[in-house]
Parts: sequence; structure tokens; C-alpha cells
Amino acid sequence: MKQENTNERLLPMTGAYNMRDLGGYKNIEGNHVKRNTFIRSDDLGNLTITDLEYLAHLPLRTVIDFRGEEEKRSTPDRLPETVSKYIQLPIEAGDISDIARSDKNDMATVMEQVYGYIIRNQQSTYSEFFKIISVNKNTPLLFHCSAGKDRTGIAAALLLSALGVDRKTVIEDYMLSAKHIPQKYEFITKAHPELKPLVTVKKEYIETAFHVMDKEYGGVENYLVNNLGADIKKLRELYTE
Repeated sequence: MKQENTNERLLPMTGAYNMRDLGGYKNIEGNHVKRNTFIRSDDLGNLTITDLEYLAHLPLRTVIDFRGEEEKRSTPDRLPETVSKYIQLPIEAGDISDIARSDKNDMATVMEQVYGYIIRNQQSTYSEFFKIISVNKNTPLLFHCSAGKDRTGIAAALLLSALGVDRKTVIEDYMLSAKHIPQKYEFITKAHPELKPLVTVKKEYIETAFHVMDKEYGGVENYLVNNLGADIKKLRELYTE
């Protein structure tokens, strides 16, 4: 991926570290994902007035929040006035906390297990996500969690896959979080270096998600259609050009 495209994707936010446009990617049919239609992000709790004005100018209509209740109470979203739908699809951190009760020195393996868990156990959440995005009037749409890398990263990978973007490019998009998110959690990793795998991304994390879909569900497209109910043909007609 060219450097200029990397910087193009990052929206000019002061109060968010990892807000990126998913538009512009070329799919297997030779079309491109529409720009300013789907935005992936970390939390919106620290957006400035200027940030909100930028999003209102899109104009942003829908926000999907994958965070759990405690996360939302700790850092409530700030939304532009153009948003008419704020939809909560929580993937609770507590749902995956048991996985993390293993050796702190093997946190990277823990994260791979988390991704497999999400693919297997959060299908109803991502099915609802696809129902929402299949309605054109819900766009421009932003979806996010706290860091914008795991729950959001999987959502973005599923969405881009549904729109026909090849796996290599999907993984490249996922890995952009490794560039943008570490500074958000620098205060944690300086004190606890062993926790670094929890606050960044590695290719192995998202590859685990794809591996589970390939081996247990017959591939990504089968997973999207049969397990999430995604209408791939409709999505590509709506959101690629």
C-alpha cells in the first residue's frame, strides 16, 4: 500500500487516533469501495468541536458502537448533530476476559484466541451490523469500539470482504491500526511492556479470524452469507462503483 493512501485514509481528527475511511479500495470486479461511506474508528469521547463539524459535513448519519456498558460509561461518545441513529451492538470485554487469564508473557497467543472466539460467538452481533449497513439511508456510517482495532477491525475485514476486496488488501487495511493506535495507549505500555500485544495489532490476529472462517465455515463468503446473512450482491451494488 502506498504511503499517500495510508495518510489519505486517516481522517483529520484531534480527538481520535484511528479514524479511517474504508473507501477507495479496488475489489475483485474492478470496482472501488465508495469514499465517505464507511468509517472505522476508535472511541468518539474526546472529539473536538472541529472534529464534530468535519463529521457533520460528510454528513455522518449513523454510529454503531461495539463497546460494552462500562466502556461507554467511562468514555461517552460525542456525536455530530447530523447523526440520527446511534446503535449499540456491544461485544462486552467481559465476554472475552476469561481467555485472557493465561500467562501474561503469551498475550499475543491470547489475542489470537480472542479473534477466534469473536468469529465463533459474536455472529448475531455482526449479523445485525450487516442488516444496518445494507440500508443505504444509514450511510455515511461510522462504526467503532474503544481502540478501533479488534471488534472494529473484524467488522471492517468482514465488510471489505463482502464488498469484494481481496484478503491481502483487507489485511493491509487492518494493519494500519499498528501505525496509529500505539500512541493512544503509550502510558500503559511504558509501565507494562508485557501488555503491548493487547493494545496493538498483528497480522496473526486477523489471520486467525480468516483461518477459523476457512476451516470451520467453508470460507469467508460462506460465513458472510450463511452465518451473518449478508447480501453480498446488494452490498456491492450499493457501495462500490
